[in-house]
Amino acid sequence: MKFLLEILRSRKKSVAVTLVLLIANVALAIYLLGWLIPGNKALQSRWFEKRKLLTTGGGDLAAIYRQGISDLETFNTMVPVRKSFAREVGDIFELAANNGLTVSAVTYKPNPSSVSLLDYALSFSVAGKYAGVKSFIADLQRFKEMVVIDHFTLTGSRATEEYVDLKLNLTVYLRTGAL
Repeated sequence: MKFLLEILRSRKKSVAVTLVLLIANVALAIYLLGWLIPGNKALQSRWFEKRKLLTTGGGDLAAIYRQGISDLETFNTMVPVRKSFAREVGDIFELAANNGLTVSAVTYKPNPSSVSLLDYALSFSVAGKYAGVKSFIADLQRFKEMVVIDHFTLTGSRATEEYVDLKLNLTVYLRTGAL
């Protein structure tokens, strides 16, 4: 016991700092165990309930039905009927012309599927300035109908010119009947 009292007298500041740190540690542990962990568990259980509700399709069935009808209408506007394939291809080529590009080597092949969709594999090359090619790709991404860029190859003819060739493989989706 004398030994402890002697240490306390000789190291007053060190003992005081240690006691302050010990009290702060106990206070933080009480705060963590008493408020943060139970609050976190409550938030986590609410999140799991909402996630389960979304995955099981629970909730307001009328709202889910209305959302489904809205999504189907949006999809139908993005997928035109089969008769408009020539117009779709013409619109794509017009985008290329508007960006100062020339189109060549066009091929297409229909790929029927089991659902009421028909996809055309469309391959073609465009040539022009790099800025026009970049703008053309951006315009294709904003295209209102469902057109997917499957693959592209960009080649430059000379290192000193901005003239490039772009070979594109697209898929154009069309409806064969009512969806």
